[in-house]
Amino acid sequence: MSLKLNRNRDMEDIKKLLDFQPSGLTDEEIENADSEMEYFFVNFPLHEARANLWELYKGWVHLEAESPEGEEMTDMLFFCNQMISFLNFSFIVTRQKPNR
Repeated sequence: MSLKLNRNRDMEDIKKLLDFQPSGLTDEEIENADSEMEYFFVNFPLHEARANLWELYKGWVHLEAESPEGEEMTDMLFFCNQMISFLNFSFIVTRQKPNR
């Protein structure tokens, strides 16, 4: 089986998974995910993206109508930290792209 055939099959599986969620992605964006990640970092340099995410987290904590439960606060902080890691890894992938 050719590499292109595997890639097309993988892409079809990805599209099926995305259909279960409101992704808002066009077919072109799905096919060119690396380019879309690069575009994200053009608009939001890595340090700015991390800072914006942290500001969103702080805003959530500040504006929470009721004081968040311990587990809810822990989950949100974990999510925020994981998103920062995801941003870091996405940034690395966009920088390694020419080397692939």
